[in-house]
Amino acid sequence: MIKFFRKIRYNLMSENKTGKYLKYALGEILLVMIGILLALQVNNWNEERKKSLKENYYLNSIKSSILLSQKELNRVIVDAELISSCADTLFTTIAKNKTEQLEGKFLDSLLFSAGDYSLISLNDGGIQEILNTGSLDLIKDDRIRLHLASYNDRLHKIRKYEVETEKLSKDFQGYLMHYIDLRRFISSAHEGLIIPSKKMQLIADPILTNYLAKIANIHQGMYEMYTEEKEVMDSLDLLIDSYLGND
Repeated sequence: MIKFFRKIRYNLMSENKTGKYLKYALGEILLVMIGILLALQVNNWNEERKKSLKENYYLNSIKSSILLSQKELNRVIVDAELISSCADTLFTTIAKNKTEQLEGKFLDSLLFSAGDYSLISLNDGGIQEILNTGSLDLIKDDRIRLHLASYNDRLHKIRKYEVETEKLSKDFQGYLMHYIDLRRFISSAHEGLIIPSKKMQLIADPILTNYLAKIANIHQGMYEMYTEEKEVMDSLDLLIDSYLGND
């Protein structure tokens, strides 16, 4: 093909047909330019196709992470609500001077439930993969990208509060050790782990109610934080489904 064009060029020049040669040369340049543009277009198409495949991979991986994380979020939401409720119930009962209701195992249940804490263990591998590889710009949808970009900041805030709840729980459990006797647990007839002679001292201790108020408040905050994160994850899941055409 190249030899063919060269022959035409040579014949035109040898016959001194300059005008025709110039037209031919321009045509040849135009053909070369069209070839280059087509090659660039094909290359761009291939690159866009690769990016689209990567985007779909990341979005489906993120959806898997969301599914697994939602189960964990449901668990800690229930835990936080239970802890806050038990602490608040015990605080209110003592504050209203209805201590006759605080008998045996019921008092144990409120105390030890209030002294519990929960740490979330998210299965967020798909989310962390796209963030850690710097591939967030592959996601074309602005709303999805915004949800993902703020993920680690939201998680950091949750972890910060979890550290505080864990410390508060351990301090509270240490405080209770002055009022309980674990040997009472092995008796099938035991009426609670609180040492009977120390029960009223415990209930009347303002340190107890201070602990309960703080526990109820911070775990209510954790409940709201976990619930908000679950709502964000639900929203992200719907956005991805809509974007991928799964809805």
